[in-house]
Amino acid sequence: MRLTLLVPELLWPEPEDDLAWQALDCPALDTLLQRSELQRRPALAAEAQAARWLGPTPQPLGALRLLGEDGAALAPDTGVWLCADPIHLRLHQEEIIVADSRELDLEAAEVETLAASLNAHYAGEASFHPVTASRWYVRLETPWAAELPGDALPPLSAAAGRRLNLPTPADLPSRRLLALMNEIQMLLHSHPVNEARGERGLPAVNGLWLWGAGSLGPAAAAPEAGAIWSNQPLPRGLALAAGLQHHPLPASAHSLLQAGPAEERHLVCLDDLLQAAQDQDAQAWRDALADLENRWFAPLKTALARGRLSQLEVVAGTSYGDLTWQASPRQIKGGLFSFLAGKPEALQQLARRLAAA
Repeated sequence: MRLTLLVPELLWPEPEDDLAWQALDCPALDTLLQRSELQRRPALAAEAQAARWLGPTPQPLGALRLLGEDGAALAPDTGVWLCADPIHLRLHQEEIIVADSRELDLEAAEVETLAASLNAHYAGEASFHPVTASRWYVRLETPWAAELPGDALPPLSAAAGRRLNLPTPADLPSRRLLALMNEIQMLLHSHPVNEARGERGLPAVNGLWLWGAGSLGPAAAAPEAGAIWSNQPLPRGLALAAGLQHHPLPASAHSLLQAGPAEERHLVCLDDLLQAAQDQDAQAWRDALADLENRWFAPLKTALARGRLSQLEVVAGTSYGDLTWQASPRQIKGGLFSFLAGKPEALQQLARRLAAA
């Protein structure tokens, strides 16, 4: 059984923030990382990391997330689809910060009214389809949509809580996409829904983050059989498109191992740390990491040492890059390798080393 853990923001983004790092007690994680082979690549959002697990071919992330929506009334059978997630752009210390829908607390009537206004304005060009208050989709019907690259904008998870940093694309379709986002922002600025929210002291829905462009082509089988464990729609959509098994995220590694899944290759998506890092909430991040240590890292370290796993990968998108640690039972269970490795490196020391490299 080969297991990949996808754990975005595994390392706190500020290596010198001693208050965030102090007294962390994660011996299993420390050992796993110390005794694993580390590969470092340019930063990649968790959504793209999950798609990469299926292979190197770019995936239409917007269409795949829609495919994975439980109970959605529409399917991305044809056309170019994107995620169109509501955001609030706010000024903070002379910088514009991207806030996702967690700060908006949108009501169903507000969502319906905003989508209806956008659909009326862009009739024949685009159609907007909210599935939840936080997850919207848009089907583009313009001639340039078919040429739009899937990575014109990163997923919202890579932008939320950070300074607005829009690219300056060289290709015309991407420039048109940014122009569309800017136009939507102006339309929403004075919308009656936002005026009413302002009167109640609530943040405005003053933009949509358009990302993951592409069309859902014919289903292609994954290169290897396997299963994806997640509570999010995108991994579910990836599994459906590739003909893989999909399971809800178990409570712990013990639960997964006790289930005795027949598949050899597994992807487990753990996003427990992501929101705390986006919110710059160090205490919430520390608490979530301690919980992951108890429920996942400690039992998986034991399972690896006992040979119940043939391979464990820990994949983390961080401010230090896209980090992948890969370990085998031989590396974890002790012996000469354990002696040579010495005392596990503390997480803050690792972060400092990566930041300085």
